[in-house]
Amino acid sequence: MLNVLRSYRFIVVPLLLSGCSLNSPSPPPTAQSVAPMPAESTPVTAEKGSFEPATLYSLLVAELAGQRGLPRVTLHNYVQEAEKTRDLGITRHAVHIANQLRDTEALLRSALIWAEIEPDNPNPYRLAASQLVKRGDSQRALPLLETALRLNDLPVIDALAERSPQMSGEEQQAYRTLIDSLLTEQPRNAYLLYSKAALVRQQDDLQPALELVQESLNQDPDFDRAIILEADLQARSGHIDTALSHLREELRQRNHKQMRTLYVRLLLEKQQYPLAEAQADQLISNHPGDHNLKFYVATLLLESGRIDRAEHYFDQLASELGSNGTLHYYLGRIAQQRGDRNAALAHYTRVDNDPYLLPSQAEIGRLLDHPDDREQLLEIYATARQRYPEASATLYALEGSWLTDKELKQQALQVYDEGLALFPDDTRLRYNRAMLGEQMDNMALLESDLRHLLSLEPDNAMALNALGYSLTDHSDRHQEALALISKALELKPDDPAILDSMGWVHYNLGQLKLAITYLQRAYSSFPDPEIATHLGKAYWALGQTDEAMRVWREALERDPDSKLLNDALAEAHPTPAN
Repeated sequence: MLNVLRSYRFIVVPLLLSGCSLNSPSPPPTAQSVAPMPAESTPVTAEKGSFEPATLYSLLVAELAGQRGLPRVTLHNYVQEAEKTRDLGITRHAVHIANQLRDTEALLRSALIWAEIEPDNPNPYRLAASQLVKRGDSQRALPLLETALRLNDLPVIDALAERSPQMSGEEQQAYRTLIDSLLTEQPRNAYLLYSKAALVRQQDDLQPALELVQESLNQDPDFDRAIILEADLQARSGHIDTALSHLREELRQRNHKQMRTLYVRLLLEKQQYPLAEAQADQLISNHPGDHNLKFYVATLLLESGRIDRAEHYFDQLASELGSNGTLHYYLGRIAQQRGDRNAALAHYTRVDNDPYLLPSQAEIGRLLDHPDDREQLLEIYATARQRYPEASATLYALEGSWLTDKELKQQALQVYDEGLALFPDDTRLRYNRAMLGEQMDNMALLESDLRHLLSLEPDNAMALNALGYSLTDHSDRHQEALALISKALELKPDDPAILDSMGWVHYNLGQLKLAITYLQRAYSSFPDPEIATHLGKAYWALGQTDEAMRVWREALERDPDSKLLNDALAEAHPTPAN
């Protein structure tokens, strides 16, 4: 199945409950905050007389570099000397500088040295464990994490909660085993109960996480992180009114930034817009210098369709911080939703930073959607390739896709050829040109590009499936196709497109019952017209014509204009010649 399912993905900013800190997808670049250091980790002046001349010289260079605005040189020298000397003062100063510069690699290296020097001090364990958890390095994190969790260290607990959505099953199980072990010693520890709840909240069944966090609150009713997680889980479980009620009661007793932020989000989900906007105003008013918070609230309002209020906050940020690509992207979306094409284009063409550069260029393609817009679009993309050479390959792909959609296939082929001459191993360009080759009945080009792609990425399930499907659909190389599709299915066993391809190759091999098994699985998962067409044909070939007609008619109710379905019906019931 070669259909590319396209859907517009809004960039939604999730509320990170962990750590009671607010994270946005790409905050305004001048809005920065530095993680607080423990009191013990303030810089300690080393006794310079106790060091070798080389160390003294390195530290002198570090201090001069700091005075001259070269903090990276300062950090490099201090970390280097910490590794050489194992001196406590130098090491703690290296940790301090790394934290100030948000250099996670240097922070981890320095914190691990500090833990060796001061094994009874909990702070280096906390810092190192947090960094390892964030990296997904559970093997190295576990022994440090155990020490930090025994001390109820909140930053480490926050790191676990923040990392949990990205954890693999193996990683999550390793942390759960550790926490379960600690809970046998401290079964009523509110922090450990919350930590386990944060780990299991990603399961489809939210009840275990909810029970754990409620037990945490039984032990410590004022534990703010647990209150926020409980409300989030209640809302996700369909009990949003209960969550709002609990948050409302808490906010009557204290002015808590993250609780009010979640309250605003849930009010927007309930479409209680006036109250949500009033609470948003209060939240911003309570924290006037928190640009990240204002940015997050603005994106919440935008995703809820409250574009006037969202624009108000984005404009404030532009006034306070100066215009930047991130704000232009969101203001472009607002203009686009209002139907103001020129204003949207003006904003999108001024986006110059990741992660919004390429989404902005894609939106430009959607705005310039008429064939008459071709020259303007190509000029914008050509300019963008000159200004942002690192994005050139993707810009060629966007341009080629736009031309293909407008049925300008020969021109699209020229663009892909030009792009691949510069970037011969770009997999997106290879895949797009292969799909264009199929549309142009150039099976040699399709196979050549997909083979090249697979030489670069042998386990690319999408390419394996595309090549396998093309071989079985356009040739008699069914056994070769079966091998390719089988490998794709091993990599993605529940992918409906691959299940459809597997069903179709078995259909072409005459293995109709097996074909129906795969096609029915694909259709149940994703009732697409192409899958319905294939499933109906398999039933028809097996002699189950009533079942074939049922599938086709059911699919036609959803997609009455589907050419595939109508052609299948016409083939089954040809119109008599006059």
